[in-house]
Amino acid sequence: MMQINRSHFTTKDIIHDLWENLSLPASALSDETVEITGPEHTFPSSYRLSLIPPAVVATSTLAASLIYSHRTNDDKPTSIPKVTVNTLHATTEYKSESHIRILNSPASDVWGAVSGSYGTSDGRIVGIHANFPNHAIAALEILGLPTDCTDKSIIADAVKRFKALELEGIAHERGAVIYALRTPLEWSLEEQSRHLPPFPIIIRKIGDAPAGLPPNLKNKTPKSCLSGLRVAEISRVLAGPICGRTLAAHGADVLWIHGPHLPSLPGLDIDTSRGKRSTFIDLRNEKGTEKLKGLLSTADVLIQSFRPGTLASKGFSPGAVASLAPDGIIYASLNAFGESGPWKGRRGFDSMVQLCTGVNASEAEYFNQEGEKFKKWPCQALDHTAGYFLAIGILAALHRRIVEGGSWEVHVSLAGVMEYISSLGRIAGKEGFNVPRISKQDVEEFMETRQCKLGMIKGVQHAGKIDGVEVGYRYMPTDLGHYDAAWEDLS
Repeated sequence: MMQINRSHFTTKDIIHDLWENLSLPASALSDETVEITGPEHTFPSSYRLSLIPPAVVATSTLAASLIYSHRTNDDKPTSIPKVTVNTLHATTEYKSESHIRILNSPASDVWGAVSGSYGTSDGRIVGIHANFPNHAIAALEILGLPTDCTDKSIIADAVKRFKALELEGIAHERGAVIYALRTPLEWSLEEQSRHLPPFPIIIRKIGDAPAGLPPNLKNKTPKSCLSGLRVAEISRVLAGPICGRTLAAHGADVLWIHGPHLPSLPGLDIDTSRGKRSTFIDLRNEKGTEKLKGLLSTADVLIQSFRPGTLASKGFSPGAVASLAPDGIIYASLNAFGESGPWKGRRGFDSMVQLCTGVNASEAEYFNQEGEKFKKWPCQALDHTAGYFLAIGILAALHRRIVEGGSWEVHVSLAGVMEYISSLGRIAGKEGFNVPRISKQDVEEFMETRQCKLGMIKGVQHAGKIDGVEVGYRYMPTDLGHYDAAWEDLS
């Protein structure tokens, strides 16, 4: 795939690029409707990573403001409330999972004991992602180690018996998440790199439905942009939950659905569950399947981040879900490597996609740290950006549903996000790494402390602000499965 050159883009240019590619109304985007404050360069990186957080927060917030204007202006978005985003706030929100705290409780370590980077017999490096127990067990079994092994020196010795690409291939076949470090050139030679779309947010129509405001949005005096919007979210870790959290910040009723048998990551869940109501539905049995079908029959959005085909095998393909919702629905999917190509079914997480697509090797080259073969980005930028891209796509599809009618599918991949960020170009030498740290005083300004069922919780507020419209999280974290699997009663 020939990569588009966006190296001249500013933050505002990214906003315009996203808005125009999604065919959103030009009249809604101007200097009067979007204001970006704060310094331009906020992340230490050779990639122009700092442009992304304020751009995607602003675009998603403006898209929410557009939906608000549909609701309050007789379905004609003529008056768009102004959106403001501070760059330091948006950058802080891109590390929200590292700032979240339950006060007077120890911070949770989200990284599993087996996770890490290891040298292989051919002098290369592999990363093992094993934060979920099943992935840790699969990796240890491949390495011929006891499934309760947590000694990194023993794991390192076992990894050294393999060549990097050999181990990566075995891991894919046996349910582990292990990837080899590649350079950008090596990634470009992989067939999968040629299956990524030129634009990272894909929207397609999947069914017929009437135009106009969806029934759940017909309140003409909403306090927040998306109040009443019903969102069923079946996702885990970061990207999908960040999408749902973004919609929740604008008032959507987000039911975060977990399988009662599946492992969780409490250190991440307390951050990404803000604004949502957590519930259990077991799709292994008919009762759970029927419960989800009933919810989706009156839902507006389904967010899912399983590998391609997983939900379809349970009877919830895009077409099947569209047939459940006669008033229309948006089916939003996210995966690691895209919708097509030899890697489309592979498990993947932000750190692994950074590793195998050349990001980490390239950062090390620019940083020129002697002896280091790879350098990580300063945050999980693929996850956060993918979450916002998916939210932007959902709101763009919701706009189309209002104007044109129909049910719509939205798709985003972590690798597609990587291509977009890479297209913004690089900062020469080590210059990009020379950026002042965001001060503790600045971070405190962006935090809020709230009471929840787990105690007093402190986390980053949502960075998007809208003149005269409420933005923020109505619900605070609970134990998983705390709420009934039912929509809010707004009568």
